[in-house]
Amino acid sequence: MWSSVGIVIVLFVAILFFKRLGNAIPILEFMLILAGLQWIIGPLIDYSSDYHHFKYYMYVEKENYMSYVVPAYCLYTLFVLYGLNKMKNISVDIDALGNYSKYGIILLVLGILFGFLKSVVPMSLAFVFFLLSSFKFVGGLILLFSKIKWHRYLFFGVIFFLLIQALRSALFHDFLIWSTFFYMFWAFKNKTKLKLNILIIAIGFSLGTIIQVVKSDYRDLIWEGYNGNYTSLFLEVLNKRISGGLADNTEQQSELNVRLNQGWIISAIMEYTPRVQPHANGETVKDAVFASVLPRFLNPNKKMAGGVENFKKYTGLTLDDNTSMGMSLVGEAYANYGRLGGVFFLMIWGLFLGVFWIFLIKKVNKNVIILFFLPLIFYQVVKAETELVVVLNHLIKSTVLVFGFLWLSKNVLRLNFQNE
Repeated sequence: MWSSVGIVIVLFVAILFFKRLGNAIPILEFMLILAGLQWIIGPLIDYSSDYHHFKYYMYVEKENYMSYVVPAYCLYTLFVLYGLNKMKNISVDIDALGNYSKYGIILLVLGILFGFLKSVVPMSLAFVFFLLSSFKFVGGLILLFSKIKWHRYLFFGVIFFLLIQALRSALFHDFLIWSTFFYMFWAFKNKTKLKLNILIIAIGFSLGTIIQVVKSDYRDLIWEGYNGNYTSLFLEVLNKRISGGLADNTEQQSELNVRLNQGWIISAIMEYTPRVQPHANGETVKDAVFASVLPRFLNPNKKMAGGVENFKKYTGLTLDDNTSMGMSLVGEAYANYGRLGGVFFLMIWGLFLGVFWIFLIKKVNKNVIILFFLPLIFYQVVKAETELVVVLNHLIKSTVLVFGFLWLSKNVLRLNFQNE
């Protein structure tokens, strides 16, 4: 029963996402889709597969897993959608957004500048400069709406920069997530129809699948010091994977699902906690709250991003030195509060995000430039695999930085970002 309910809810969220794409900026709907795919659909594929990875498999029975995760996801979705429905309309004059192109140029230049400085600043400032360097993406979004043709070319230039950066580093998260955000704004500008949205998202999903197929082998070559043509290498690795019979290879298909399936980590937590490791009883939640409101110099014991410590502690599994994995919010909720408490925690978190969205949209309706900062604010929030310390820290710190920057721009630098 719970499996069927989970599939229905994920389909409902997907339909809602496509319905709002082109009429709104469906960031939270995107977040819910990712969670549904990684917490419910991926695990269901694994449960139905004949092949199971020696480590990345479901550690508890399907009924046990789904009877926790699906109710948690349903309440999480319900309360997020409550916030969306209370304030789902953004009062924006799309034609007027073209008047902000000079601010797009400013933000693009600042983002590039801070990107260069990011590698030389002290570690205590690394996160702030990471956020500031992301201003170039915000600037690119603003330039999409510019009435000047070459400004719009800069928007596509930002996407090309993301692609090149992904190929050089063999890290594709930024490219996939920001490209999705960019399409949301492009669809919003052009009021795209359902058929086009489905086509583009299907192409994007296929691209994401191709990247997952190639990523492991490609990353090994890049990190070993490859200095040739990155595009040619990517296509070469892809050709080898396809010619190796990917479509007919059950083991390779199952390994691909491992990338989608966050459930193996959640199920490992359910199997290990509290059988071996007692419930945290809110300890990781408290750490996340303190990490998000206090800078590192006031909180020297602040948790580091990456999730290695909590992952090992509550799953009982080991990770390679260069590997980091998060428990996910639903896994962390179980590690802290167990089955019933975990469901309640996801409900509270969904309510918090819904209320936070209402707050931001009210600000957008007073100062439209904030609309373009929403992807930056929710960049970590949309990821289903991250734990609370990463999500909450990014959400709070990025919001403070954005509003602080806009205040400084208007009151000190006399740059009028306001649409008044």
